[in-house]
Amino acid sequence: MSEIPNDPETPAKGEEIDNTLEDAFGVNLRALKTLKDILLRPAVVFASYAANDRVTYTPAIRLFVGLIAVQIATSVIWGGYSGLLLSQWENMPAQNIQNIETLLGGTLNQVAEHYGNAAPFLHATVVGAFTALSAFLIGAFNKSLSWVARLNITFGILTGGTVVGLVLMLVAALTDNMASISWAPLVIFLAYWLFFVRGAPGTLANTMTGAYGKGLIFSFVTMIYVVLGGLVMALLAFTYAYLMMNVWGGGG
Repeated sequence: MSEIPNDPETPAKGEEIDNTLEDAFGVNLRALKTLKDILLRPAVVFASYAANDRVTYTPAIRLFVGLIAVQIATSVIWGGYSGLLLSQWENMPAQNIQNIETLLGGTLNQVAEHYGNAAPFLHATVVGAFTALSAFLIGAFNKSLSWVARLNITFGILTGGTVVGLVLMLVAALTDNMASISWAPLVIFLAYWLFFVRGAPGTLANTMTGAYGKGLIFSFVTMIYVVLGGLVMALLAFTYAYLMMNVWGGGG
């Protein structure tokens, strides 16, 4: 009895797994490989992006957006953006709390609820847009890079920092030590610098001294963009809360 020849149209087992993961969770093996290599060997990933290789690795901006989605999904552990806001406000003087409630036209709980509804979307769009400006700096370090490569390398570094920040938030929440997130800006700054330095050789710098110096510049400028994006995000989220409570009738 003759064997049925392999159908050339039949996908390989690895491809089937890849397709299944992408259909079920919106992620595939290439994305997971990209994330792993950004964390463990960023120089290889950045060199691939610099060569405009669209096959080996997933575009970093897609990973960044995916991680923001993971952050939003897991934020329930620490009470979401509304929980973070309330934890920052809970030790404020009573007069300050009253001033905030008067200014925004609602109780702290109402403000936090509406702020928390708007902040996840605004974080991904506003803060993401501001930090994307760091691609101009990447271009200054290597003018031969295409704009796609500049964006991918930028978001590769941001992805590494986002992973560190997400782990920090989870540890703080699970150990009931949310006060420790006050160190988050410094930790994220160092994470950006570390991923830049490890990924720079051959792509963004020719020497380690150059990588260290450029990494400090990149991290400092990117943190400024993060702060500016965060301020704009907060302003928009508080505006949304005000409108919900005083104009659109969602005050509860």
